[in-house]
Amino acid sequence: MFKSKNIPIYFLFFLLILIFALQIWTYYLGKPTPTFERYVIKPKPEIIKKLSIRRYKAPHSPHLFTIKVDKGDEEKLVNLISKSQNMKKIDVTSLPDFLSKVDKEMVDVVKKSPYIYVSKKYDTQNYKNGRFRLLFSDKNSTYLYLNGDL
Repeated sequence: MFKSKNIPIYFLFFLLILIFALQIWTYYLGKPTPTFERYVIKPKPEIIKKLSIRRYKAPHSPHLFTIKVDKGDEEKLVNLISKSQNMKKIDVTSLPDFLSKVDKEMVDVVKKSPYIYVSKKYDTQNYKNGRFRLLFSDKNSTYLYLNGDL
């Protein structure tokens, strides 16, 4: 029936199943939709057609969400995200300096964006506290950049 000499094998088999389940769970959490729902809005708005994510290797795990919506829904999405994330509209001259250290191409796109929204309360000198949010767009997509205490 059940022999005591087989206990180490059963224990190893249980550990393998547990590790496999944890791998599947972390893979799911790393996909764009669950990440967006954890950090931005839950549930994901239905007006979003396509959502992708880019993670940077920099202090405090910056994320860049690329959001594709219909042109008519873009303003609605911007209003929804800016209100839910407590953001304010700014101009290009008041962008924080640390952004160019993370991604210079992103800063070039931000400078050409028709609108730029950032977090209302964020200390750019002490970036370890709080969460920095930046919302901008180009011709094709809307982007949401998150940095800080994720």
